[in-house]
Amino acid sequence: MRGTRPLESNEIEDILKAMEGPTALRQKAIFVTGLKTGLRISCILALQIADVWDGRAMRSRIRIRRCTTKGKKSGYDMPLHPEAAEALAAQIATLQDTRPGAFVFPRQDGKAPLHRVQAWKSFKCVLARAGLEGARGELGWHTTRKTYARKVYEALGHDLVRTAYAMRHASITTTLKYLSFNEQGVDSVILGL
Repeated sequence: MRGTRPLESNEIEDILKAMEGPTALRQKAIFVTGLKTGLRISCILALQIADVWDGRAMRSRIRIRRCTTKGKKSGYDMPLHPEAAEALAAQIATLQDTRPGAFVFPRQDGKAPLHRVQAWKSFKCVLARAGLEGARGELGWHTTRKTYARKVYEALGHDLVRTAYAMRHASITTTLKYLSFNEQGVDSVILGL
């Protein structure tokens, strides 16, 4: 898939270290949730308190409401990774409004979720501090989704069907577009024939 690329482990560490200032917890929660769930940025920003918190503790499964999914065809739930739960809990602890329908990532007025453009501007500053500005379009919020796809694919022993399910793709063809292949590795194999 053209556009963003997956992150390497050292880049993830550099990004996490570069998160600072008054929005650091929010940035970390968005970033880690993306890495550990593979959710699109629009779904992450639209999360409401009740989607991840039951009033006493973080939920073990995250609820993705239909109105936030691509194509708005159906909602679903998925496991909430402990690292994402921890980052989300830290973000929720900073909020004044923690009612079930309140947004985990609210705009300043609290009436709507943070806009993805505003989230991107903030993340772009983090990437610059981490020394990862890259070429235009190489890094962005979709980078977390591509990183998740690659890690799931590797952990599932290169099983495309189960990776497509984890990504919530209707077609394996779409999943294939998410998986970047190391061109140098392919070149080496060709030259070694």
